[in-house]
Amino acid sequence: MTTRRASFDLASTVAAGLLCLSLSSSAGCHKGAEPGAAPAGSPAAPGAPAAAPVAHVDGTAHTDAVENAWRTAGLAPEGFAPLQPVPYGASYCEEGRVQSIDTVVCEYHDQDALAKGQAGLMEQWGREGGHTGVAFHQKLTMIAVVDRARHDPNGKIIHQVIDAFRKL
Repeated sequence: MTTRRASFDLASTVAAGLLCLSLSSSAGCHKGAEPGAAPAGSPAAPGAPAAAPVAHVDGTAHTDAVENAWRTAGLAPEGFAPLQPVPYGASYCEEGRVQSIDTVVCEYHDQDALAKGQAGLMEQWGREGGHTGVAFHQKLTMIAVVDRARHDPNGKIIHQVIDAFRKL
């Protein structure tokens, strides 16, 4: 089982970006949408064909299993819904909140797509200016947790979210 983790503090975005470039083969630090992909939560272009239905990826944790793991750990996932179009080069993504912290769960078909998606996610976070965030994956499922509103100044909730996911 392959696991990778990265975190960031936007006060040092430039330094983190340089570090991410040097560590690009192992982890992601902040933001991004794959070039040409619509940003998370944005509608498809007017007149564009309807998006094809998305499906979970076999052989990796599905979003519903991740949400159940958080509930079992005493956390409160809420408002999770599929993202259309699917961002970050993923095959399936859902976005919601866990204990008021913005969270995305994405499933990928292969490691290359996952690495590109994680890098794109981090680029997006850097542009948005979130306070603290972690992108972590197991197999081909990535979770991304970002504290945009500074609800978790010491990272305790983010740690719990990652820890529960790690136990899947």
